[in-house]
Amino acid sequence: MPDAFGYALSLTVGLAMTVSLATLFRLFQKHIDGRPLLEYEPRQPAPWNVLAPLVMLAPLVFALWSTLFAGPQYDATAETTTLSATAAAGAVGAPPAAWFGSSAAAAPVLHLTRRMTDAGSTTGRIWASAAMTLMLAACSYLLLTVAFGATPQDLGFPRDWRQACGDVKIGAVAWAASLVPIYAILLVLNFAFEPTEGHPLIENLLVDHSLHMMAAAAFAAVIAAPLYEETAFRLVLQGWLERRELLARRVSTIADVVQEVPGEAEATHGLDPSDAAPMPQTPAVTFAHPQVGWSPIAISSVLFGLAHYGHGVSPAPLILLGVVLGYLYRQTHRILPCIVCHLLFNAFTFVLLALQFAAMG
Repeated sequence: MPDAFGYALSLTVGLAMTVSLATLFRLFQKHIDGRPLLEYEPRQPAPWNVLAPLVMLAPLVFALWSTLFAGPQYDATAETTTLSATAAAGAVGAPPAAWFGSSAAAAPVLHLTRRMTDAGSTTGRIWASAAMTLMLAACSYLLLTVAFGATPQDLGFPRDWRQACGDVKIGAVAWAASLVPIYAILLVLNFAFEPTEGHPLIENLLVDHSLHMMAAAAFAAVIAAPLYEETAFRLVLQGWLERRELLARRVSTIADVVQEVPGEAEATHGLDPSDAAPMPQTPAVTFAHPQVGWSPIAISSVLFGLAHYGHGVSPAPLILLGVVLGYLYRQTHRILPCIVCHLLFNAFTFVLLALQFAAMG
């Protein structure tokens, strides 16, 4: 029976890599034909200011600080971002524990909810942490609506079910295309540096991969982590960074036109490009929002990778994953494609992990 699971693991890895290469080839054909990989959909600037990303990223900063300075006394087992080299590990028969990256996105939540569960129940702490992470993500949408007047479009929601289905397809294609590049980077870095760091949750899974433990870990990684991290990094942080860039261009364009419209120079004097509110435009100064550049994607992706510091070589490939997710958000300005892509990465890894445990007997 273990041999059958080993064959299933190898077949799953081979099939996934084949689909990934075929998707990459198709996208490359679009590129050489001069067609965009994904059509750009313009947006109005996000209504929230710098306070929103500061609040959303505070748990990440706290968890990273704890990782750097608190050492092993701080248990940051909130959830796993299970983007790992399990596929490569399964192919070579290596244990995956040290190859798992982990986001500490909800680590403070775990720290606060330990009293809610039995101190000796690792599974209970994981469930509590995942539930609190989901609550934090849900509350962020409510606060953005109440505090900043965000509309469903600002929050990245699809207009209807048809668009939602299209977003699921976009996320699935992005996931498939990203598999080979990201796993290749993980494999090379692990062979080059042979990291010894492993996440406590994965170490616990190696010791206890019972159905209850696997279910709790899967819920935390496949459901809670993508919802929180995509809300924090793509919707809130990248949305605010795009706001700064869009408003800076708006003010620059208005200033150029006002030079030709006497008496309106005072209207733009002293306007802060980062927090300026949208202004009523006369026909002479109305203009279409240009496509946002790459700087918001780069900043959010690097921070996304750094949030996984201390877990082997995970930051490097996760930065690449952040670029993919950031590109999806920039082109669509909807959060569902990002969540779907992130979720599929984690779900795929957990399937491989379960097969590997079954093959080990």
